[in-house]
Amino acid sequence: MTVRPYKPGDEVQIQLLFKKTFGNDRPLKTWTWKFKENPKQDSPFILVYEDNNKILGHISLWITEAYINGNVTKIGLRADTMVDPQARGKGIYKKLNDTLLEKAKLEGIDYLYGFPAPKAKELFQKYTGAHHMTDMPRWLSVRHPMALLSSKFSPLRILKPLDKMYANFKKVKVKDHPYVFREVTECDHNFDELASETKFNSKAMVVRDAAYLNWRYHNHPEKTYRMFGLYDGDKLKGYVVTNKVEGSFTNGFIVDWLTSDAELWPILLDYAMQDLYEADIIQTWCLTHSGPVHSLKKAGFIHKDSPMPLVGKEINSEWVELKDPQKWFITPGDVDSF
Repeated sequence: MTVRPYKPGDEVQIQLLFKKTFGNDRPLKTWTWKFKENPKQDSPFILVYEDNNKILGHISLWITEAYINGNVTKIGLRADTMVDPQARGKGIYKKLNDTLLEKAKLEGIDYLYGFPAPKAKELFQKYTGAHHMTDMPRWLSVRHPMALLSSKFSPLRILKPLDKMYANFKKVKVKDHPYVFREVTECDHNFDELASETKFNSKAMVVRDAAYLNWRYHNHPEKTYRMFGLYDGDKLKGYVVTNKVEGSFTNGFIVDWLTSDAELWPILLDYAMQDLYEADIIQTWCLTHSGPVHSLKKAGFIHKDSPMPLVGKEINSEWVELKDPQKWFITPGDVDSF
């Protein structure tokens, strides 16, 4: 019985454990993208608990770079923490977390954060001393209320034509501006420059440079995102990433956005809402102190709820200040599930 680092070939058992724990089949190409193609880490940061050649537990980090007070450092998003349901109660979770903290420190990772489910949050705090910083606010704009209601009460489908009238009433009024939007299918050096220009936008934020953005959005094996750059001539001033999920209704997401000029948030928001015009609802995450909040409120978004906890743990004691959520800039794109 031991906790050890990942070795090639473990992914077969890891995938089986993932299905057993979460009930979902995850394509191997998604696992490969997530852990082997990440441009910010040389090898997968995965620890497994093994007993008689059987993997019974797993914990991992999605490593990336972050600006903390304008300086580049390494942080880790906790992901895919799991213990075989038939092996719970044996202290495996604690052993995995203890080893995680030791290995993260050795590898120069300064901060861990995550968005755990309630039980995982409780255990993360218990075994690591992590801080519950806040619950992530979800902002919502209902575009087609009848479509939304009829997804729950089918007799209301007869009223769906009213959505067209409502949508026209709520139509985004785009203000004149001197900028140009261009769809981006591959990020270039302009995004490196934008990342550097925005490094003081917040005390702590993921470095959204070209390498990270191309991997995160343009190379995702399962999800389809649309990215639009906001340009002043040839100068990139900001970008926005959108995504639509089809189900009983169409859910539109503002997955990520960034600008070097606070006055450009409403322009980015207007364009995202145009792109998501056919969505029944549009939603995003945004901490209440963050730059886009005023624009979201002005555009009619409401703070619906705060369903996801944000939990953090400093590895480098210098960054204990990061337990304050007002230090952070976070979007849904900072989470592996979006």
